Amino acid sequence: MTPMKFQAKSVDCFFDFFVSFFVAIFFVFIVVVLFSLFTTTSLQSLWYQLRSPVVFSAIKISLETSLVIVMLTFFLGLPVAYFLALKDFNGKSLLDTLLDIPIVLPPLVSGLALLILFGGTSYLSKLLNEIGFKIIFTKKGIIIAQFFVASPFFIKTAKESIQSIPKNLIAASATLGASSFYTFRKIILPLSKSGILAGLVMTWARAMGEFGATAMVAGCIPGKTETMTIAIYMQSMSGDLSSSTAIAFILTIFAFISLLTFKIRFRSKWI
Repeated sequence: MTPMKFQAKSVDCFFDFFVSFFVAIFFVFIVVVLFSLFTTTSLQSLWYQLRSPVVFSAIKISLETSLVIVMLTFFLGLPVAYFLALKDFNGKSLLDTLLDIPIVLPPLVSGLALLILFGGTSYLSKLLNEIGFKIIFTKKGIIIAQFFVASPFFIKTAKESIQSIPKNLIAASATLGASSFYTFRKIILPLSKSGILAGLVMTWARAMGEFGATAMVAGCIPGKTETMTIAIYMQSMSGDLSSSTAIAFILTIFAFISLLTFKIRFRSKWI
């Protein structure tokens, strides 16, 4: 082995060790954080807390609202993803940027904007109050806040999945006289299925973990608008770490199992 090759191999070994070292630090950090959560309570105490009305109510509200978000996001967000993926028009970059705003905007700012819109003196707020449609401090407020924050994750993922479909397939379908709806149903949907499902999983996980915007719009009313994340905050601030730990445990398990199951099921098609 020449001195130059030996030196290059030594540099490569050092670089690989350097990368591996920091990768290990990163994942050890994640494991230690999760391990600290799981070891703060016994299984007996955890089972007792899961049967308590506070914990059960928070889980029930979070599941109800997040599943509604998934359905709303699919039916309202898929047309947006399709439009942004396949249509070229002036102002497309502006719409793409607007889609990113709820993702990068602090949830408390999003919640404040929604609170002003639906709970202030705006025309929409007055109109909704006149017809008796109350949003502030209700489950409807939770759904609106979660939809605003979580839906862009689905739209962006679905859009990228649709954009990855070879354009010649879509063009061939149009050349053969197929309608846009037929092309969408027979070509676009099947080929972008993995991306769409990935976006829905991300949206569900984001909705389940939403706190700031939900707290601003729906408040922290136990048994009515107290989601799992709000319950974790309220219980921990009141000193009840047993309840907050139980809820955090369930929330973490939900997120981990759903993401792991999806990745295993669609690992060869993950987008």
